[in-house]
Amino acid sequence: MAMLTTVDSPSIPIRTPRLAAMRTTSRFVLPVIALGLCACAPLARYEVAGTLAGQDVATRVDTRQAAYYLESYLPGRAADPDLATRIDETLAEIDPAPADREGLRQLSRALSTDFATMHFVSRLYADAGNRRMQDRFLELVDELSSASREEIIADLEPYHSYKIVFVPGYAYRSNVANGADFRRQRELLTELGFEPGFIETEELGSVEGNADIVARELRTLAGRHDAIVVVSTSKGGPEVAMALDALRSDPRVGNIKAWISVGGLLRGSPYADRYVGGLKGWFAKWLLRRRGQPPEILENLSTIVRRPAFDELRLPSDVLMLQYVGAPLSGHIGEETRSRYRILRRLGPNDALTLLADELIAGGFVVTEVGLDHYFRAPDIDIRTVALTYAVLDELERRASVSGPTMSGLRATTDIAVLSDIGTAAQ
Repeated sequence: MAMLTTVDSPSIPIRTPRLAAMRTTSRFVLPVIALGLCACAPLARYEVAGTLAGQDVATRVDTRQAAYYLESYLPGRAADPDLATRIDETLAEIDPAPADREGLRQLSRALSTDFATMHFVSRLYADAGNRRMQDRFLELVDELSSASREEIIADLEPYHSYKIVFVPGYAYRSNVANGADFRRQRELLTELGFEPGFIETEELGSVEGNADIVARELRTLAGRHDAIVVVSTSKGGPEVAMALDALRSDPRVGNIKAWISVGGLLRGSPYADRYVGGLKGWFAKWLLRRRGQPPEILENLSTIVRRPAFDELRLPSDVLMLQYVGAPLSGHIGEETRSRYRILRRLGPNDALTLLADELIAGGFVVTEVGLDHYFRAPDIDIRTVALTYAVLDELERRASVSGPTMSGLRATTDIAVLSDIGTAAQ
């Protein structure tokens, strides 16, 4: 793949829209039930600086153990033998895989939530496939940040045959300012020469009802396009998962090449679990009715419903799946999400709306964003949107180069030895 040539200043404007849907679910469903939660005591007290999964980290964390893990333990510096021994002993007893939410909860209790979050990210990055995808993503962010629009368009031109289709999040029509409709991302890709698609789901509908819509639309699109990349966010994640399960026996599903899940509520939100029953649940449903929203959405987004539903799915093995996961440390948490993060942190690493382990898919790649929560606020989010799409298209090119005839417009430049671990899972 030709490297992007740099110029003095980028042509793509750096803006701060939310990356599709991320504020949606919490803005329209969950805050209506926040019942005077306290956010008094500081979450983080220890200043740290280091590198985690190729990403520079400078923030505060919740314990000395977490600070030592980032600054000394991961780089292999024995600055405090006593702390190093304690970490060694704990990890000898509790060393959870990234998808092991119970193990991550135990590690959070044994050392700290920030420690468990960094361990989650580190274990993901140790996987060869994830490392390659993460490194390519970060490399592309740097390249795109200093490339002209013309250079970016020229470099992406071989990928224009792909149909990139967006599945929105909750309440995407009612609150367009929050980006739930992927409007900015669609505009950006159009500027770069793509013709993105958009599946109009019921903005306040159930996961199951919208999954039927997504399956129907994808079946139609697969009859018209040979190479489709689906991008979903938040509540759109479980809807796409159910749609792919429904389509797995359809021969046209082979035209769906990849699925990018951004902050997907694949197994629901433990925060919603709090309001399924009891007095809190009654009050929350009353508030939702007053706002004209379906009260049953709380149960529909709970882990009580979503976890068993997701575990029953059988996703097509030949669809490249990538999960884009925000992994905040306690020093990254702002006032808007602090109360939710406080509640969820006792359960382990989370993005202030769902557990990080619950965002993962067996057999999928994972790209993490250390420091970003469920809402993916970043000053260069436009650049990161393109970089994430670009990285997935790169990976599809690699697959095409070893699986048979190259797809129209794609180049084959990857060494075969690098491809042996394609599709390796985070789990």
